Amino acid sequence: MAGYGHKKIAAAVIIAAFLVATLTATAGSAGDAGGQVGIILFFDSECSHCEAAEKVLDRIGGEYGGRILVSKYDSNTATGIEMMDGYGIVEVPSMVVQEREIILYSDYENNLSKLESLLVSSINNALYDPEVEMYKEISPVKLNPGENVTVTIFMENKKNMTTDVILIDSYPGFFSILKGETAWNGTLSPGGVRNVTYVARVDPKAHSGNHKIEGAEIIYRSGDAEKSAVSNTVIIHIAVALTLFTVFLAGFVAGANPCLFAVVAFMAAMILSNTEKKIEVIKFIVFFSFGIFLVYLLTGIGLLSFASDLGSLNLVLGAITIALGIIHIYDYFYIKIKVKSLFESSKFMKGVMERMVKENSILSALGLGALFSLVKAPCVGAIYLTILNLIAVQKAELEGIVYLCVYNFGVILPILIIGTAIIVGLSPTKVDRFRKEKRAMIRLVTGIILVVLGAFLTFGMI
Repeated sequence: MAGYGHKKIAAAVIIAAFLVATLTATAGSAGDAGGQVGIILFFDSECSHCEAAEKVLDRIGGEYGGRILVSKYDSNTATGIEMMDGYGIVEVPSMVVQEREIILYSDYENNLSKLESLLVSSINNALYDPEVEMYKEISPVKLNPGENVTVTIFMENKKNMTTDVILIDSYPGFFSILKGETAWNGTLSPGGVRNVTYVARVDPKAHSGNHKIEGAEIIYRSGDAEKSAVSNTVIIHIAVALTLFTVFLAGFVAGANPCLFAVVAFMAAMILSNTEKKIEVIKFIVFFSFGIFLVYLLTGIGLLSFASDLGSLNLVLGAITIALGIIHIYDYFYIKIKVKSLFESSKFMKGVMERMVKENSILSALGLGALFSLVKAPCVGAIYLTILNLIAVQKAELEGIVYLCVYNFGVILPILIIGTAIIVGLSPTKVDRFRKEKRAMIRLVTGIILVVLGAFLTFGMI
């Protein structure tokens, strides 16, 4: 009997050990499935929507206990800006869940119940460790209308057995598939890897700005059960589309500035006083305009080939454009205080211009236009640099030259209009008086436009 009692104890110990081992394994498995989830929150300290989103995130974090790790980054700091740029995010509040799912403010637009639902769904997806892992990659993420993108979906079977997989990628409506397949089905062996790649063209009429591309979805077998998993989301940025009209309009805005008004009034007054022939004014202004057109066109072609070799020059051009914008804004206050402008020509330049106008020849008109385009580049060149960069990244070389011609025609058109108005009776004195009265406000408006354009260039928004 005693021996029988020892056997019972031994059996009980074995059963207990088995149960402990089973519970430990189960706990370990649950721990793997219910691990920690990292959430990145991008915010602005002055943003009320960010504060509301943060409260929702804190409440959900409390419900999940210590499984939610939240990292917060101010969008106004260098680190915050760099990280947001890495994800392609430009709005706050925005959240990135486990480096996979991106939740933007535009996804819920202050509907906090919807935000909570999106967060809970993303967190649960992150806590669930799929047996077939996926990752979606799009290149490039900053592109232009009409440009091609390459989409690659990576899959890896983490199971220790072969599994059947069905992949479907729901691409956006502005993608046109050029080659490759957006769906795949087949088998993945244990540890097997499969990449599915396709090339798509972005619709030339696609809206500019950021677009969130949803993740690809797979369905796979796990024993007798059918399971699914979704890949990460990707944000792409589509630049502003250039059209002949927008390029022409930009040139016209650049050309309609006090620098050009002043020189046209000066030329017309001098030629009329010397010759009293309106036809001479027309001739001089036409060739003067052609001189400007020619210099800017040749300069643009040279810079266009330079930009094409080095790729996008957004940071450099953005910094230059912002600097010129600040100078224009400063000039607004300078004119108000000193009455004169920082951009006023020196006495030497005025003397040179006077001699060339008095000569009243085709060569002198061309030469004065060329000289003016170089000396007065800060008046016209800032917007020109912006347009030039857009042309460089969006257009083929020959098409780019056509766009440059249209832009430069826009620049000289105000000169031709003012010259024509003077011929039909508008007094050069009135033109000059109007220029002096409005130049400060024109400087301020131009400066603000340039600073905004420069910021858009710097952050890759155009």
